[in-house]
Amino acid sequence: MPMLFSISRKSLVLLALLLTSVPALAQERTVGLMVNADGAYDGYALFVTIGDTSVYLMDNDGRIIHTWNIEETTGVAEAHLLENGNLMVVAGARDAVDTSLMPNLNRPNGSIQEYTWGGELVWEYQFIGAETHQHHAIDIMPDGNILVTAWDYHSLDEALAMGLDTHFVNTEFRDHRYLLPDIIIEIDPSTDEWVWQWDAWDHLVQDFDPELPNYGVIAEHPQRIDINYQSYFLKGTTSRNAKGAGDWMHSNSVNYHPELDQIVLSVRSFD
Repeated sequence: MPMLFSISRKSLVLLALLLTSVPALAQERTVGLMVNADGAYDGYALFVTIGDTSVYLMDNDGRIIHTWNIEETTGVAEAHLLENGNLMVVAGARDAVDTSLMPNLNRPNGSIQEYTWGGELVWEYQFIGAETHQHHAIDIMPDGNILVTAWDYHSLDEALAMGLDTHFVNTEFRDHRYLLPDIIIEIDPSTDEWVWQWDAWDHLVQDFDPELPNYGVIAEHPQRIDINYQSYFLKGTTSRNAKGAGDWMHSNSVNYHPELDQIVLSVRSFD
């Protein structure tokens, strides 16, 4: 027998008010598919939460199509889906990284790895030596070679000999006695050889000491990098690079433009 309920007008008004608050609660949702409009690109999204060990391929309806679980790493920083369906990731090195020259540097990534669709590791290149540490970004070139950003170690004495302002020595560099200009390396994965390299150290200019190399008027050398440009410190801000003054450039991404045959580098610490 069905149960009968009676409800007063006052209770009905209260119920209506409660129902009107539901859409507001729904708008605060932060997980799941939010928008899938007609203008969305018809494809898939490849993503990883930085530092996580899982990489996801998702369709426009928010469904996970495939997952790669990257084991024996401290985390994945970047992922690329190759034309053959394999996955290329920037991840923490699986072997011990030599940080003897950079003891205060936060953990570098150190490893580039390729996995099949089924999750089998088929290729890996590790940067575990003391002087060169891969970090942040890679880009896959049309011929399959890989562009890599890396820190290249130079002692503080070397930097001073290239015109680094001595003002920085006992202030910003007091805990980081080195300078890490970025290098871009092109690796041939079929041979593991470095087939090309660009080094910021080779393109410096300074107006601090006329007796030292690369002295000149900064504005007259737009093709060079001022070794004394320390944007966070010169601005007097405390929101400086957490890795310290030694991590001078902190490039976050690199991309190759095939039509122009040029490379663009996004340098966080230079704004």
